[in-house]
Amino acid sequence: MLDTEMIRRAFWGVAIATVLTFLGTQAQATEAAAGRYIPGAFAGPGAGIVPPVPGGYWAISNIYYHGGASGDVPFGDGSIALGLKADLWVTGLAGVYVPEIDLPGNWTYAVQGLLPVGWTRAKADVGPLEVIQEVSGIGDIAFAPVVLGWHSDAMDTWVSTSLTITAPTGVWTEGDIAFVGLNYWTFTPSVAFTRLVPQHGLDFSGNFGVDINTKNPDTDYYSGAVAHLDLSVTKNVTENFGVGVLAGFLYQIQDDDSTFANNRDDGFKGRSVAIGPLATYKAKFGEGNEINMTLKWAHEIEVENRMKGNAIFFNLAGKF
Repeated sequence: MLDTEMIRRAFWGVAIATVLTFLGTQAQATEAAAGRYIPGAFAGPGAGIVPPVPGGYWAISNIYYHGGASGDVPFGDGSIALGLKADLWVTGLAGVYVPEIDLPGNWTYAVQGLLPVGWTRAKADVGPLEVIQEVSGIGDIAFAPVVLGWHSDAMDTWVSTSLTITAPTGVWTEGDIAFVGLNYWTFTPSVAFTRLVPQHGLDFSGNFGVDINTKNPDTDYYSGAVAHLDLSVTKNVTENFGVGVLAGFLYQIQDDDSTFANNRDDGFKGRSVAIGPLATYKAKFGEGNEINMTLKWAHEIEVENRMKGNAIFFNLAGKF
């Protein structure tokens, strides 16, 4: 029989595993070396689980990223920055709702939404001048109207698929090197899985998605589609504490479309690989009240046409 504590940990962790899809970050090639994904962002236990128990779930996801790019970085087609360095903090407030819908088989339907708030500090050489900028405010709001999950009868194998729509609501100003939003829409179809091995306290999880962007209407810069894959293995050391490892892979599958990118043989397509550790802890507050905590570090070990750096994730999740 499957460990009920392991299921509960995965149920409440799903809010974190899915909410990170929404967080826009300065982390890949494309315009301003920025995008909506950091390698390792979706790695963690329960990534493929959509809770079959109706109700509301919440998550508070925090990301700090520090990185730099030594080569040329385009800000639209109007300016080129050299030696870009950036620090980023994003806090996302998310909700997942599972309605009482009786679907055939072992299927579950859910919807999700996210409100991010961010801060960015960036420094770069623009022409003959060193420019330092800092900005904070609301980020790009996202909504997933369709989240479908399936689980085996033994509840040890889980698969989910979703479509996330991210709107350009965040702070962004043409020509600035620091921003919170990206000023274009993104559509992200994704599929995730989780395999639980309760007799050994193991969780094998993965998430694959593709970020499909629209053109920035103010700069006329089109950031090419990006595929990303996150994998993790987590071991429950005790009932409340677990440790694991993660790996994240970014591969831009489409050239950017701009004067800058079109003058390059590689289309300014980005690549990245990151690895790192993770830890989970389940805090109990009275009867039936729990908060899942996840701490992760993703270190980029190989990059191309993008910033290279480190990301720290600290996430909280629970059930209303």
